[in-house]
Amino acid sequence: MPGAQAGERTPELEAFMDELRKLRTRAGEPSFRKMAAKSGAVSHATLHLTVTGRRLQPWETVREFVRACDGDEEEWHARWQGVQLVLSADRQPEPAPARSRWRSKRVLVPLALVLVAAIAAVVVVLLPGDESSPEPPHPGDSSKFIADVTIPDDTVVKPGTQFVKVWELQNTGTVEWKKRYLRRTDLPVAPGACRTPDRIPVNDTAPQGNVQVTVTVGTPPTAPAACKVFWKMVDEQDRELFPGNRPIYFSVLVRP
Repeated sequence: MPGAQAGERTPELEAFMDELRKLRTRAGEPSFRKMAAKSGAVSHATLHLTVTGRRLQPWETVREFVRACDGDEEEWHARWQGVQLVLSADRQPEPAPARSRWRSKRVLVPLALVLVAAIAAVVVVLLPGDESSPEPPHPGDSSKFIADVTIPDDTVVKPGTQFVKVWELQNTGTVEWKKRYLRRTDLPVAPGACRTPDRIPVNDTAPQGNVQVTVTVGTPPTAPAACKVFWKMVDEQDRELFPGNRPIYFSVLVRP
């Protein structure tokens, strides 16, 4: 991928900022001063830079933006880490003068350690869980994550390829599941992200029954990259059915 010119935002950063703007819109478009007052940790000017600046803001700043808009911190942290990894890989270091060659080698070691730490941070596992609040729209409706049937977390995949992800879920409630879907939560999909259908069907499932849900995933054409995609269960009208549950997800590392 060609690097962005000086002063320009990369497509990945622009898409990330656009999603943050949409999060703020869904929160009722609060002013940045109100967001700063709710945060109590950063200024309104700093929060404004999160969606208007020319570089990716530190996670501590983005976290306060997300908190002020009542967003899911774990989901947004994973998104931020993915963008940070792509931006780090896209930077080309300037060649060092010949006379300081031995010093350059000393500098490259800590830089390599920083990159390894960034990659390791992307693979932090978000355990799916069941939370009881807010209540699902159908009394007695409940779900439980059982297993990753295929593609364990942090599986390494090749760029420009496809894989099939399968989860197993259980209907732990008293309501039969009919005409349900898993909907991807990060729509529209940002450039450089894994490609999937917007939503995938969940087979009808009786109470206490198990069901396997399958999605075909296309990896981005360039590497390195990290794909962590979250999903929530919805009905035919796209209404979220378990708003208190954490999303399920898949997480892969794209490497040449």
